[in-house]
Amino acid sequence: MRRMSKANLERLKALDTPAFEFSNPDLNAFFERAIPAGYVLDSSAFRAQPGFFQAPHRQDLDGVDIAIVGSPLDLGAIGLSGTRHGPEACRRASTNNGPMHDVTGKIPFNQAAIIDYGDIEWSATRLDQRVTEDIANTFRLLAQSGVRTLNCGGEHTTSFGALKGLSEGRGGEAFGLLHIDAHSDTMAVWGGDTINDGSVFRQAVLNGFIDPKRSVQIGIRGYANFLWEFAHDSGMTVISADEVFEKGTDWVMDKAREVIGTDPAYLTFDVDSLDSSHMMGTTGPAAFGLSPRQVRAMILRARELNIIGADMVELNPNRDVNGYCAHVAAALFWELLCLLADNMDQKGETKGITLW
Repeated sequence: MRRMSKANLERLKALDTPAFEFSNPDLNAFFERAIPAGYVLDSSAFRAQPGFFQAPHRQDLDGVDIAIVGSPLDLGAIGLSGTRHGPEACRRASTNNGPMHDVTGKIPFNQAAIIDYGDIEWSATRLDQRVTEDIANTFRLLAQSGVRTLNCGGEHTTSFGALKGLSEGRGGEAFGLLHIDAHSDTMAVWGGDTINDGSVFRQAVLNGFIDPKRSVQIGIRGYANFLWEFAHDSGMTVISADEVFEKGTDWVMDKAREVIGTDPAYLTFDVDSLDSSHMMGTTGPAAFGLSPRQVRAMILRARELNIIGADMVELNPNRDVNGYCAHVAAALFWELLCLLADNMDQKGETKGITLW
């Protein structure tokens, strides 16, 4: 039997360094400041930092680059309730992600000052007041402070509040829109609520928060297509799930870059864009949809756009029997956080690093 040479064995032993000592200096710097503050890699451990991806929880915006916000709302959902528990479920599942992005090799906490701002505090039980005041006021404050935002719903109606606040906080700006969803959400008034899950982007257009000529909807499909005439009539670019499969994500994102351009844009990701075999834990699961890998590929390509805010919506833990859907949703929410950090870092707009 051939034995390993002593020299080779010694070389291998030299590679046996202590835990949390890596050849990557950025990784070492991250762990040096994060671990003493309670950051852990054990997915079953008690969390001293229970925020999204273990980001520090605070609402002081001094020096902050990116704020992650929870919007636990489902009063306007057309379908089963339960998305109000989405932010809580995503926070728990988010600890399986990070700290380094496995494709880019970047650590968002080393690129930008990131906080978990916490959940929106409701002032009333009325849907319209929660959306147009509570959510909008929070996102207006964040925009006025120069903070990029990452919203975790909650139902898709929460995107209206985020867009309203960001638009008003940036002087009435109308954004481009990259919208990944099974549904266009451009229907008329439903059940008496002008702004609800099915009408959110019709109302965002009519209120001047997004420019339909700079809006791309991806993954649209299903029996409700007759409800989305406004999307086509207003000039939105609508790309079906079938087209994504037939033409590929690179074609889709080339088209998105052509339509949206380099002016500020908002990215909204409804988890029901994913095929129901991947995502039954949502209010409106839809068959024949996208795969998590396809959505991830499009988020990676979105670094070519000027994304100033993003959200992920419609995770419904009540329909997620084993936590699988929360696991997938949190992984894609991580992709959105890394996208925002990369975009700010590339432009030299960050104020610092994340400190606990």
